[in-house]
Amino acid sequence: MIDSVIYMINKNYYLDIELPLLYIHILAGFISLVVAYTILFLNKGDKRHKKLGMIYVYGMTTIFLTAIPLSLLGEFNPFLFIIAIFSFYLAFAGYRQGRDREGARERIDNVLAIFIQLTCVVFYSFAIGLFLSGNSMWRTTLLFGTVALGFGINDYFRLKKTEKPNYYDRTSTHLILMLSGTIATTTAFIVTIELFSAEWVNWTFPTFALVPVIIYFSLREKAKKT
Repeated sequence: MIDSVIYMINKNYYLDIELPLLYIHILAGFISLVVAYTILFLNKGDKRHKKLGMIYVYGMTTIFLTAIPLSLLGEFNPFLFIIAIFSFYLAFAGYRQGRDREGARERIDNVLAIFIQLTCVVFYSFAIGLFLSGNSMWRTTLLFGTVALGFGINDYFRLKKTEKPNYYDRTSTHLILMLSGTIATTTAFIVTIELFSAEWVNWTFPTFALVPVIIYFSLREKAKKT
């Protein structure tokens, strides 16, 4: 049995699986990005927003589910693999936050909190390894680890609350998570096509470009509250 598996790997039989997965992965990524940037121009909370939001979550889930086998079948890229995991967390946690109107947390919310905390540990572990090996990408990895840490701390305190969340806190967190997921997906796209000659720019440009967008929408929602 083991000899048969080794023979299949040596003969590249998995290519028949890898190529369709790659097409699905790329299509899901394209749809997710188009939908994410379309939602920015829609009225928040209306039917189109909710329908496109679900398409976005399904797309990000598909990216995650295809990234795992693709990372194992092809040349493993730990950075893009972690980005896929990170972006899935952000999209799904954002979806959960959008539904949390009564403060009724479920077991899946605790799982997500543990998930992002473990992701933070992985990021920091990679950063230390890269720093010790003299790879300049340790700075970028440290940045993403710090972002993951921030979400992990926020989840910890949010899940300790038992009262009904107010409108601003809920929508603000929902916006931050969803748009952060968009940053992660955009980052993966730019890194893949190598849009900029400097590698660290490819990894950080979406963050610096879209964080002001997050701040803008958060302040707009806060203004609605007042």
